[in-house]
Amino acid sequence: MITQMLYTSLSRHPRGHSSDYDILEHAMQNNRSAGVTGYLLRDTDRFCQLLEGAQGVLDALYDRIHRDPRHHQIVLRMKRTVRERAFLGWSMGYGSLSAEDSAILARSFAGPPKGILLAFNRFSRIASVAG
Repeated sequence: MITQMLYTSLSRHPRGHSSDYDILEHAMQNNRSAGVTGYLLRDTDRFCQLLEGAQGVLDALYDRIHRDPRHHQIVLRMKRTVRERAFLGWSMGYGSLSAEDSAILARSFAGPPKGILLAFNRFSRIASVAG
């Protein structure tokens, strides 16, 4: 069984800032050795990231994310256990969100609990097209 964690946060820098590339580069290096897979989506001012791995590893990673000064207002949107990874082979993928996709995800996060699953499904579709 694998744990999946989906969170959102506000970036302290605009999309395209060098900090985005630093985050991606470190994630690709560190996640591979920790057995973490996932995908990072970015709109103009937010991150939306899905991480997959062992629960203890993800809990420690989430703690580090909370201490990272490059973003703030971090909100855990979903944490669940699944049989298999959605992003097998991706130590960390990266894509930009369109305004439409960003609005759809925001509405999903603001809605009832089932909205989170809709957001996850949308997230997965966006990542599969971007990847």
